[in-house]
Amino acid sequence: MSENQRHILGFPEMDIQHQYLYRLFDRIETVQNSSGRFSLQPLLNEIELYVNFHFTSEENLMKLYEYPRFSAHQSDHELAAAKLVNFLEDYEKEQLNPAALRIFLTGWLMEHSETADSDYVNWIEQRRKAVWG
Repeated sequence: MSENQRHILGFPEMDIQHQYLYRLFDRIETVQNSSGRFSLQPLLNEIELYVNFHFTSEENLMKLYEYPRFSAHQSDHELAAAKLVNFLEDYEKEQLNPAALRIFLTGWLMEHSETADSDYVNWIEQRRKAVWG
């Protein structure tokens, strides 16, 4: 999927993080194909850490602006994080399919940002306009 096809929220705080995540996801098959299994570990560590950082960032924004659908959004994050953990466990068992991991992560982020993220961004923008005019 090209960068032109990826959803942009128009919300710089999260667009920057999303673009970094996409760049990490795009490297999964490249790193694995060029250098073998063990070279993938640092990238997987970075993906896990940054996904958790990103989810916390979004959730903190939602709390700050009293987003009414926070619990549902947080649950969506928890499900994605659990799926990521399953892929990481597959890696440890030497059963990881890197293409499946990339497809899952990229597809999930794309769908999630188009729907759930767009919704909270609209909420925050309305709240900011109410305060700042």
